[in-house]
Formats: sequence, C-alpha cells, structure tokens
Amino acid sequence: MRLARALLALLAFTAVVAVSPAHASALGKGTLVRVEALTGNLKLAGSGPSWRVWYVSSAWNRQPTVISGTISLPLGRPPANGWPVISFGHGFGGVADSCAVSRTGGAPWERTLQEALIGAGYAVAVTDFQGIGTPGESPGVDGPSAAYAMIDIVRAARRLGPVSRSWLPVGYSLGGHAALWSGALAASYAPELAAKGTIALAPFTQWQLQVGSPLVRDPAGAASFVVPYSGRALPITHDFRPARWFTRKGLELIGLAGRLCVDEMVAAVAGLTNADILKDPIAAGDEFVRLFAEEEAPLTGYTRPVQLIHGTADTLPAVFSEITTGQLAGAGVDATYTPVDGADHFTLLPAVAADVVTRSDVFFANP
Repeated sequence: MRLARALLALLAFTAVVAVSPAHASALGKGTLVRVEALTGNLKLAGSGPSWRVWYVSSAWNRQPTVISGTISLPLGRPPANGWPVISFGHGFGGVADSCAVSRTGGAPWERTLQEALIGAGYAVAVTDFQGIGTPGESPGVDGPSAAYAMIDIVRAARRLGPVSRSWLPVGYSLGGHAALWSGALAASYAPELAAKGTIALAPFTQWQLQVGSPLVRDPAGAASFVVPYSGRALPITHDFRPARWFTRKGLELIGLAGRLCVDEMVAAVAGLTNADILKDPIAAGDEFVRLFAEEEAPLTGYTRPVQLIHGTADTLPAVFSEITTGQLAGAGVDATYTPVDGADHFTLLPAVAADVVTRSDVFFANP
C-alpha cells in the first residue's frame, strides 16, 4: 500500500487528473479532480512532495462542488501509518480568485507556523475554501461549508500520498472559526478519519457581539473592510438585498470586493465612515446580527479537546475567545483558553509556532 501511494505521488508531479468539475456530483467527497506540482515560492520551506489540488467537497447549500488548495508532505520516509495531517484554516484574504492562498502562497506569519509543522513531521493541507480560486462566488462566512472544505482536503491528501487517517484542524482568524466548525462536524461528516482535537488561533467568534458593536453601528465610526465583503456574500446564502442597506458608495465597494484582496480593500475604505457606505448603520447592524447568529461556534459535536489561543494585544478582542471557551466548557466540551501576552493578530502565529507543534504532538499521541 505504501509503495502504491508513493508511485501515485510520483506520477502526480507530471500528471493532471482530467475530470471536469461538472462531474463532481458523481464523485465522492475528497476525490481529486486535478493535481499540479507546487514549485518555487509556493512551496513551504523544508517540505517534500507538494501539490496544488482541486478536489470535491460540499458547498454552502450542501451540493457537490470543486475546491482548490495545497497539500505538502515532509521530507524523508513516512511513518508506518503515513504522515499525520494538519488541515490548516487560513485567515481571510479576500474572495477573488487571485486571493486564493494556493496562488499567493499565503501570509508570511501563516507560513511560519506551517513550516514549523512540516519540519516536525506533519503533512500540511490548506484549503482555499469554496469559490476562491475556483468557479462561482464565495459564500463568505459559512461555518459548515468551511468545515467540509477543511475535512475533504484531508480525504484528498489520503488519495495522493502516504498520509494517515489521523488529522487535526488548526485554524487562524476566520480559519479559526472554520477549525471550530471542523472539530464539531468531523465525527459525523468523516467518521472514517480520526480527528484528534481542534486548535483555534485568534478565531472569529461571538459574531453577534462583533457585528452588533458600535464599530459597525456608529454612523461616524470608521468603515470596516469586512462590511463590503459581507454585502457581496450574504445575497448568495440569504435573502439579502444590498441596495436596501448600502449607499451608492457602499454598492461600489461591494463590486470591488469581487476583485480586491484584503490589503487593497483596506485602502479602498480608508477615510470612509459607516454612514458613507451604509444607509442606516444602526438598522444594518441589527440585520447583520440576525443573519450572522447562525455562524456562532458550535457548542456540541466535539469528541476531542478544543484549544483556543489568542493574543492579548489583538484588535480582535481576546475576550471573545475567553467567552467562547467558557461556553464550550459549560456545554461539556474539554475546552481550554490560552492568552498570549503582548501578541497581536499578526505576531501571534510566529510567537506560538513551537507551542502549536508541541500541542499537536500531544493530541496525536493520545489514542
């Protein structure tokens, strides 16, 4: 079996699996649709065989879809049961195809952690999430479909190389939200795999507190780059009509959200207020609270421990992770919260990279 997988991995460097995405509905979840070798700066430092992949997963409406991502294996000889897998949920970078991390290589602070995991002997799988790098629109924030993307890329990895059934969702920022949903859905969605726990790093949680805060509702408050992306994604998944809520300038930004990655969108909203892009920021905040209520981190379904780690200097308040951990523990989940003094949203991952490796080792060591 190991020899067969090794041969498949070798062939994947030169072969492209020619299956049309239109046939995705006839294929099993995690089926590889296309495989290309990763080269140059797209490869993680210290990695062995690495690929950009297209694989079958479940969309926000639970219909089959094709999603892209990357799979990287360590150097050297795999363990007898294959490389254990970290499915990494990346932070939000935009919804345009050009923002897909399989095309950009990901943020430097994320790569620092991924390369530490590769060096420690973990295969690292990174999904682009639905509609980012593949045809169709991204649903933006949708916990279940994000979880399916993270789980199914593990299935894809097992079809591609010598990879274990044991895996761990590790996510950062909006990817931390996806990791929490992955941990909650893993046992029911992919019972043939063995999820070992969940690690969420500065995750987006407590949505109702966030979108109902003065940061969104204050007409004079600085406009957030997140709001135009929400205005673009919500009509895909909900009965939401942007023209009812957004000004002409806001509608212009929604159009730009389909083309601009986060850094560019931050520049586009610079100097604008909530009143500049929303007709009635208070009413829009109330509507966002209603629509995002279903995105709160699940409190049930976890069969393994959950760990939340958050920097105390993060502008995404660490107290949100503390509250979420308390809610999880109150629901009977083995959940722990670790604050990291002085770390912000971008310095957190390099600061905790070695610690995440150690925590992963502990998770995988438990039967």
